Formats: sequence, C-alpha cells, structure tokens
Amino acid sequence: MLSRLAESFYWIGRYLERAEATARLLAEHYHLTVEDRSVPDELAATVVLDALTLPHDDVTTPTELVRALLGDVSNPSTVIGAVGAARENARSVRDALSGDVFESLNGAYLTLTRGLMAAASPGPSMYRVIERLMVVNGAIEWTMSRDEGHGFLMLGRSLERVDMTGRLLEVRHEQLWPDTGPVATLRAAAGLSPFLRTGEAPTGDMVRRFLVLDPTFPRSMLHSARQAEEAVRGLQTYGSGADGDLVREVGLMRSRLEFAGTNEDPGLLDQLAHDTQLSAVNAGLATADSYFRQAGTIVWSY
Repeated sequence: MLSRLAESFYWIGRYLERAEATARLLAEHYHLTVEDRSVPDELAATVVLDALTLPHDDVTTPTELVRALLGDVSNPSTVIGAVGAARENARSVRDALSGDVFESLNGAYLTLTRGLMAAASPGPSMYRVIERLMVVNGAIEWTMSRDEGHGFLMLGRSLERVDMTGRLLEVRHEQLWPDTGPVATLRAAAGLSPFLRTGEAPTGDMVRRFLVLDPTFPRSMLHSARQAEEAVRGLQTYGSGADGDLVREVGLMRSRLEFAGTNEDPGLLDQLAHDTQLSAVNAGLATADSYFRQAGTIVWSY
C-alpha cells in the first residue's frame, strides 16, 4: 500500500475516535455544569479545555464551552474539525474505501454543519452526532475488507482511544462533582452499563481503575493497547513491517498495563495512566516514522 493511502486510513481512524470521544465528553460535561451549579462555570470550562489542550481565554460559560468544543473545520481537535478532517482523508482514498463508509461519514459531516449550533439543547444534539458516528463505525466493521487499509485505520483508532481516555481522566470529574462526577465520567466513555455489571460501587477510584485496567471494556486503556499491538502485528503479515521502535512501544504499552497488578494506590494508577498516554503519543510518532515519512529522493549515478 502506498504510504499516502496508509496515512489517510490511519488518520480516518484517529479523527473518528477523537470526534466521538469529544462529543461524548461535551454532552456529559455540559449536563453537569447546568444541573449542578456548585462549580463556577469558568472552572468547569477550563478543566475540560486544558485536558483537550484547547485555548480557554474567552470561554467562561457552558454555551461558550459548547461552541469551543464543537469548533470548526479549521481545528481538527474539535468535533466538527475532526469529522471534517476524517471526511477529507476519506475523499483521498475514495477508491479504496467502502462506499457505505464514505456516505455515512459524509452524512455525519452534514449533520454537524447544518444548523447544529442553533439547537436549543446541546446535549441531545451531541447524541445525534454520536449516533451518526456510530453508524460510520458500523459501516467500517460490516463493509471494509480486513486488509492493510483496515489495519491502519484500527491502529489509528486504538492509539487515539488510549489518548482520549487519558484526557477524560485528566478532567477529574469526581473531584469537582463528588456525587455525580464518577457516573458522568463513565457515561462520557460509554462505560456506565459495563461498569455496573462488575458489581462495584461507582466511586472515583474504581471508575479510574475500570477505564485504565479493565481487560474486556473496549474503551479501557488496556483493551485499546491490546488492539493497537494486534493491528501492528496484523500489518506485518501483509509485509508492511514496522521498525523496532513501533513494535517495542506498543508492546511496552500493553505489557505495562497487563502486569500492573491489583495495587490500589490511586497515585500509582494515575501515573500508569499518564505513562500509557505518553506511550500512545510515542507510538503515533513511531508509526509516522515507520510508514509515512519519505525516505528522500533516489539519485542515480552514471
């Protein structure tokens, strides 16, 4: 596969995951800020924007926070920007992409850009966007061949999921809203029902442990790290061999989580989440070096 095609598939996976994770976080955080007025609006906006590495100088109200996280097509760190960037990458690989995937992705983009900002309630609007993005992910699972393109898309999605779960944990809802924050964090990760089936009480520490170390929940760091390593190993079977740095980084990321044990120290768990998030960043850089960097022009001698 050409490197430019591989890179487009990789970033489709990353941008789709970024858009969905940001939309879920925005929907739940907005509900917290308007239903529980014990936390100042400016502080509630700042903790989210800091976690997502977005500027917050002019964001002081829930409405301004909605506008900031929805963003526009010029900023791929926002919901609209991420969906727009995924759509542009999909256009560049249109011939290699399932038609159903492109049509569903285009529908999600049109949903975001046609009057969403005028909605009376941002929460339900975000859930409509999430539903459209779930249709895109369903089309990917049902209609894409399990070839190199799918492998790069899964690698991008897995690394982005590790990063976005880490950013969600950095918001620390349980500290600002001790009663409702842990549940909001679970809902922002689509993990409330899976967590309740564990039989544990939804405390801040147990929620963080679940999102970092649960081996069966698809959005936990451990499960996502396993998927990233599986994607890298799968690409090797197609002859798309990764260099040692990428294989080592995803292997270390997965093994660090698997062998973390059952230590109940919250500080150690936070450090583990932070280290795993850094590993995901390093794995992304190693992916670019392995597959996407141009090696330079060949100069022929006479």
